[in-house]
Amino acid sequence: MLVCSVSFFPVGSTVNSTGSSTGAQEISRSAPSASIDQDQVDAIGGYWYVSKSEPKIYYYRDAGQWLDLFSYHCKDSNKDGIPNMEISHDQEHLIIKSQGYPNHPTAIFPNSDNPNEIRVQDFTFRFPLVPRKSDTITRLPRGPIGMSLNGVVFFNPFEMEGRNAVAGYDEVWLDSCCGHPQQTGVYHYHKYPTCVKSPFIDEGKSHSPILGIAFDGFPLYGPYESDGSMAMELKGPEALDACNGHSDPERGYHYHVTPNRFPYILGGYAGVVEPSNNREFRRPAGRTATGTIEDNTEPGDKYAKIITAVRPGNLVRGESHEIQIDFDPSAARRPIREGVPSWVQIGPYEAQSIERRGDTIVAKVSIPKDASIGVWLDCHIEFGTQLRPVVIKKNDVVRVTVD
Repeated sequence: MLVCSVSFFPVGSTVNSTGSSTGAQEISRSAPSASIDQDQVDAIGGYWYVSKSEPKIYYYRDAGQWLDLFSYHCKDSNKDGIPNMEISHDQEHLIIKSQGYPNHPTAIFPNSDNPNEIRVQDFTFRFPLVPRKSDTITRLPRGPIGMSLNGVVFFNPFEMEGRNAVAGYDEVWLDSCCGHPQQTGVYHYHKYPTCVKSPFIDEGKSHSPILGIAFDGFPLYGPYESDGSMAMELKGPEALDACNGHSDPERGYHYHVTPNRFPYILGGYAGVVEPSNNREFRRPAGRTATGTIEDNTEPGDKYAKIITAVRPGNLVRGESHEIQIDFDPSAARRPIREGVPSWVQIGPYEAQSIERRGDTIVAKVSIPKDASIGVWLDCHIEFGTQLRPVVIKKNDVVRVTVD
């Protein structure tokens, strides 16, 4: 089982027997490459290493840095006495046992537009330590398609009836952390989960950090390719392929999320998938679906938008902001009660105070100094704290800036 701490090691430091850094302070994700004493870790395959001492810490070699990806997230977030995740490995796989329970704020579920509740899961996923490209693209299955670093699973872009769950669907169904539970209580993401602190800050000034792993073993990164440039904007040989992936000399093949652009997370698997992770992979030979997915959103497919404007559009990191949210109660499918909302959240940031001035909600939100910048965040509002509060939401309304 992992020790619940996060370690970043700069050049010249070594790892002692407890996995902590000697002769160096903790540094950010954008720090230079680290130097780990090879006598303290074992290579287990590909970019993966594990400490020889107990408790085991798993490191990923990412563009010259040694990263402890999971310790930040393994804590017991639902207070049941069981860690969110337990990590082990065999000769071919990194094995992650996960409760699939979010360690960030969520909407209240059930609510007016989602009758399901979030439930603790008992997932065991096996990720190839040495991913291999496949001659054919494996089609994304229903259900889990990969896992974020906090143990919550990714789903493909479609909801149960086959429609686009992000663009062609009522925006209420995803909370402002870009997730929701399905019928068996599995909380999952259909698009870039802005509330997952990687735990590395994404400054938008260099290649984004890792967010998770696909079921073919290839890593999934945030949206940025370089300073101010998102991977989805690349052209030519460096452009993302239909699976949302590409290669570079430092990382090899890897995927990127594409904010506000289909397929959002993955378009298909470019690598050989691990069949134990989803029953659709275990179909008889020749019957596993192949090819990339296609966007089926049609004009007019969206419901009327209740939130009409959010001001300001930019929120400076490290400051508190008064956010004004205009809404049209007549556009709601269910009556919106009079009075102040019970909850307002912008991306992962909850409002400290809330007022209502007619059809305008005024919320005070503080943006931490280590907030990731540049990516658009969703606005989520709840009226009432009863079993199923009335929820209104709007996607991609504000973004965090540095000044």
